[in-house]
Order: sequence, then C-alpha cells, then structure tokens
Amino acid sequence: MSSIEELREQFPQLSTKVYGKPLVYLDNAATSLRPRSVIEKWDWMSARYSANLHRAVHFTSAKATEEFEAAREEVADFINANSPKEVVFTSGTTQAINLLAFCLGERKGFLNVGDEILIGEEEHHSNILPWQFLAERKNLKIKVLPVDERGALRLEELPRLISDRTRICAVAQVSNVLGLVNPVRQIADYCHSRGVLLVVDGAQGVVHCKTDVQAMGADFYAFSGHKLYAAPGTGVLWGKKALLDSLPPYMGGGEMVGTVKWEKSTYASVPHKFEAGTQNLAGVPTFGHAIAWVYKFRNYPELEGVKRYMLEALQDIPGLRLFGVPEAPEEKIPVFSFTVEGAHHEDLALILDKMGIAVRSGQMCAEPLMDRYGVTGMVRASFAPYNTQEEAEYFIKSLKKAIKMLK
Repeated sequence: MSSIEELREQFPQLSTKVYGKPLVYLDNAATSLRPRSVIEKWDWMSARYSANLHRAVHFTSAKATEEFEAAREEVADFINANSPKEVVFTSGTTQAINLLAFCLGERKGFLNVGDEILIGEEEHHSNILPWQFLAERKNLKIKVLPVDERGALRLEELPRLISDRTRICAVAQVSNVLGLVNPVRQIADYCHSRGVLLVVDGAQGVVHCKTDVQAMGADFYAFSGHKLYAAPGTGVLWGKKALLDSLPPYMGGGEMVGTVKWEKSTYASVPHKFEAGTQNLAGVPTFGHAIAWVYKFRNYPELEGVKRYMLEALQDIPGLRLFGVPEAPEEKIPVFSFTVEGAHHEDLALILDKMGIAVRSGQMCAEPLMDRYGVTGMVRASFAPYNTQEEAEYFIKSLKKAIKMLK
C-alpha cells in the first residue's frame, strides 16, 4: 500500500460517494476534512469528560481542564508562542478578530477620533467587517493596501498609506482567494518602524506554511481549527502577552473574573480574561491530534507536485483567468481561483458537483477583491495533502468538459 493510500484511509469522508462517483473534495480552504484521530478524540472527550473547565474539584472537571490546557501548550509550541498564556481559544478566526477589534477599541488612550486602520485589499470579510465596526464606533478612517494585477500586495504604497494617525494594520498571511504567501515580516518591520500594530489573519497560512509568530513579527495572529483538521468551532487568537495584558475583556461571565463585587469587579489574567463562559471542551483538545497530522504531512511532496501541475494546467485552458499568479511556485499555496469567459462560476461549480467534485464558487467572503478584479464571483479549487495527482487530473478533465457544455 502506498503512503498516499494510507494517508487517505485516515479520512473517512473520502470514502463518500457523490451522485455515484467518488468524492473529490477540493474545498479545503473553506473547511478541511478531519482525520480519524481527531474524530476519535472529539468523541472521547464528549463521552468521557464532559464537564466545565477550571471550576470544580471533581475528577471529571480536572481531567477536562487538563486536556484543554494541554491543547493550549501544543498550540503555543506549534506557532512558537513565547508562552501558552499568549494563546486565547476562540470559536474561530472570525471570533478572534472580532474580539481583538473590540478590545483594541476599548483600550484606554489607544484610539482617538480620526485615527486610521490599514487593511489589505485581499482580505476575507472577517478581517474587514470587525475593523469597520470599530471605525464606525470610534469615528476612525479605513485605508486600503491594494493588490496588483497578479495579486501581490503593493508594499511600495505603505509609506504613502501609513501616516502618523495609523494605529492598526490588518493583513492576511495568505489570501483565501489568491493563495499567495504575503511577506508578513517585511510588513511588520515597516509597521513597527511607524508605531503601528500588525494583525495577521493566519486562517490559510497556518495550514500550509510553517508559522513562527515571533519570527513573523506580528503583534496578533488569528486562525481557525476547522481549516487545520481540528474540530469546528475552535480557533485561536495569539497576541504578545504585554499587549493582551493591556486590553480590557471582551465578554463578562464565568471564569474570566478575579473577584466580583457590587462596587467593582476584577478580572482574571490572560488568557482566561478572554475566555468567558463554557468553552468548547470537546473540540479544543483535538488541536493536539490535528497539529500532529500537520507536522507529519504539511510538506508532503505529492502535494507540491499537484500544485505545480495545477498552475500549468489551468493557465493552458483557453478563456480561463487565474487569480493569484506567483512569480515562483513556492510563493503560493495550493489554492486556485479562476473565472472562465462565457461561463458563470455557479454553473461551473454545479456541473463539477455532478461529477463528484466539491469546489467553492461565488465571492468567497471577499467582495472587495471581486470588485477589484471586476468579477461577480470565481471558482476555487483548494487542495490538501490527501488530494492526489489523479484527482487533479480528473478535475482538469472535468473542468474542460464543463466549459464545453456551457459554451
């Protein structure tokens, strides 16, 4: 048995039939599949250790707490955090960025009327809307760091866009549409030279790129478990401890308190200050198994071959426009978004679905980027290590057939 077959056997969903055909799952940038080890851990926690965390002295609560905090240490090690205390668990990237945007807005003396937030043009809505909410609440100004035709951020615009009023810059490590790996360290260095905090959306990057938050230079970093082979409803906000310490809480409730008095309440230290209420006690412990899987297969050589094949094959299709074209293959993760002249993206996706192929279509929660390129939507095929060369070839063959049907 080959290694790819052994790998695929770890993912039960790959045995699913779609309209009588084997499932070819190419929507990994939205949600990855989960390996058996993650599923079993998830079920095991639900079946054996369903109890509130940190608050009781009985065995089941202590065991649930132990598993939850072990996951925090594993995540901290995975992203090279300076301390597990810098890891705040959330429900995903969306909650992480919303939490951060709200707390930065309430940080005393940090923002004043007329201050500015710089956001990358390629951002997912979850790294746009929280900052717009903050700007509306505090009467701030939003600026946009544009991308060029190829999809690269125009870093030469940073000196023009960052002023003495800029307080926050929010960019993706990797765009969920373009798949290009951004030079985050370069952005961080310039932001810090101007006293600007850098917030990085790592939802796509953490899956495919070795992520070292200290080397990256970010001040805050957010990602989701469900894209990283962990349970859905899990996520992380990492932040430098001194910065997290300086922020007020996001929500009030159980576990995030120090003391509660009618006159005045105090709050727990980080990270618990930001983890009010009952946490995802079954989902968060799956991070350990998901991370173990990533360590083993993130640099799977077959996936690199699939990526290079897809880059060449897509650009050889007449009328197809590929977005996010790298100068070198290593600058891109295996995410391919495109349009086809004369074919609607939804029609292409529906036909591919009938052939057993799951892709994403539409605006992909990046409407401003669609506007930038003058399109109403795209088709996106995104690959994971369990996707094979044969699946890539079947996709290209099926796509050509779908295009022909729509002409």
